[in-house]
Amino acid sequence: MWVLSSQGSVEGKRELKQGKMTNPVSNHDMKVFSGLSNPGLSRKIAKYCGVKLSSADFNICTNGESEVEIQDSVRGKNVYVVQSSGRDTNNHLMGLLLFIQACKLAGARRITAVLPMLPYARGDHKQPDRRMPIPAKIIAGILETAGVSQVITVDIHSPQTEAFFSIPVDCLTTRFLFECWVKENVSGWESSVVCSPDEGGTRRAGMLAERLRLPMALIHRDRLNSEHIISGDVKNKTVILVDDMVDTCYTLLNALNHLVNVGGAASIYILVTHAVLSQVPGELFQHPQLKRMVVSNTVTEDYGHLSEKITVLDVSDVIGEAIRNQNKIKMYFHA
Repeated sequence: MWVLSSQGSVEGKRELKQGKMTNPVSNHDMKVFSGLSNPGLSRKIAKYCGVKLSSADFNICTNGESEVEIQDSVRGKNVYVVQSSGRDTNNHLMGLLLFIQACKLAGARRITAVLPMLPYARGDHKQPDRRMPIPAKIIAGILETAGVSQVITVDIHSPQTEAFFSIPVDCLTTRFLFECWVKENVSGWESSVVCSPDEGGTRRAGMLAERLRLPMALIHRDRLNSEHIISGDVKNKTVILVDDMVDTCYTLLNALNHLVNVGGAASIYILVTHAVLSQVPGELFQHPQLKRMVVSNTVTEDYGHLSEKITVLDVSDVIGEAIRNQNKIKMYFHA
């Protein structure tokens, strides 16, 4: 329950509105834990928040079952657990659920699941003529049943996924990181074109194009002859190809080939938030027109073995600031 329980709380609210709050994060009230998926990002988030990363053991037994044991006290604490998706998703998800229940049994006040890449995010709908589930809806129900109070995620695949949750979902974005990178690293970016590799990413690419005040192109499939068509002028242009998630990279490779061979694009930069890169075609990074692929560290930070053309942007500040803002409000208004 959120109340103004004292005059001090009223003053705290006034300071919060005026942006004068000092020492907004309490090491005593907040605990940040890391799952198995991305310990490097978890450490950076904890450091940004000014707290030490708390200790918990996440193990996968020989029979494939997950096992979790919390080493630090969480009684009465606001707990944040960082567990992304992308690789070994099912084991990471099961470990997260067991951790949440362990926190509930140990008396945690609130549990926030920090899921930089939401598991099964692409399963946000079903075709009317196919007998398939809606995985994102299932994930939302499982997390709430386990006891999560709130979810923090980054660049969710589809905005309607938030409607599957009855708890708050804080959907952050890497758009501003990509915007700054383009302005600082792409020569002559003012004459570039922002492009989406498919119809599903039109809104995402359009928002970046609006921020950069650049024209937009779109690659879409013609329903009559199943050929890909480029809407927009990319001839002799630098193209900024934007996507939220990339796994096998074949969609990006097809888009790159189409932009160069059909559209006549001069050079291509790829911006991707969630880079799973489970199966990368060798010709992708060998393509002479591909200058750079820029990704975030929501999935992992270890891309150096794949190509020197990959640049990794750190999202720990974005996530850490969201946690700090939430925690300082809880400190002053939770009774």
